[in-house]
Amino acid sequence: MTPDGLPWVLKIGGRELRPGESLERFAALVARSVHAGVPTIVVHGGGEEITERAAALGLPTQRIAGQRVTDAAMLEVVIEVLGGRINHRILTALQRAGVPALGLSGASGRLLSAVPLGEPPGALGFVGRPAGVRSRVVRALLEEGWTPVVAPLASGPGGQLLNVNADLAAAALAGSLGAHLALVTDVPAVRDADGRALARLRPDGVRALIAGGVATDGMIPKLESALEALSAGAASAWIGDLDGLARPGEPRTGTRLLGRRGPPGRSLPLLQFGGSVR
Repeated sequence: MTPDGLPWVLKIGGRELRPGESLERFAALVARSVHAGVPTIVVHGGGEEITERAAALGLPTQRIAGQRVTDAAMLEVVIEVLGGRINHRILTALQRAGVPALGLSGASGRLLSAVPLGEPPGALGFVGRPAGVRSRVVRALLEEGWTPVVAPLASGPGGQLLNVNADLAAAALAGSLGAHLALVTDVPAVRDADGRALARLRPDGVRALIAGGVATDGMIPKLESALEALSAGAASAWIGDLDGLARPGEPRTGTRLLGRRGPPGRSLPLLQFGGSVR
């Protein structure tokens, strides 16, 4: 059990999503966490597989300022890959590991609501940024002993499905639940300008890394997501690789960002999320 009894929101992507050893290791980690009494929510990405599936269908991938343009045809691919293939693959792995997992998307029960992203809003097509969370939906599932596995889709205006960055979806959930956020990536920790791993970071330190160009590429949206989670009420945020999460609910390595715990169960205010969308 985590020392404070709070749940964990674990976001995975990249190689951990592929069939094989990494996914099985992740499933075993979640199983240890759940069996130790740590309520756990899994949020997954899937950008590489979306690109691969789109290419197989002859659909080009277009990005604007790092964001994937998602027209109607690309949205169908996103739904197929995230809400179908990857979500069910994770479910299968977790169930094999003895975890009572339940798959859903952020649009299920309007768990996640979002507003169109881009300048002007909607310029990227069906891409959104989190605007609200119905945290009581997740709490009800956790109380019943389920481990939710959430695909990062959201309900937009008029119920339109929107593609949402998985880091931002996880941050929104963690902020609304007052939970701990773990962003699993392929690097052991956030590093400073001299290449040294940072065990802890304060929000001002995060901003300095970004402003100084030390944090680059995919690390920027993760750091921005961590800050958004903390500002929305998450108890803490963590960034690191799978090895750093070897102890259930208590990362042993990686970079921990500490914040103040906000009131649990509140709705997420409209946040100006940044970062790339798959």
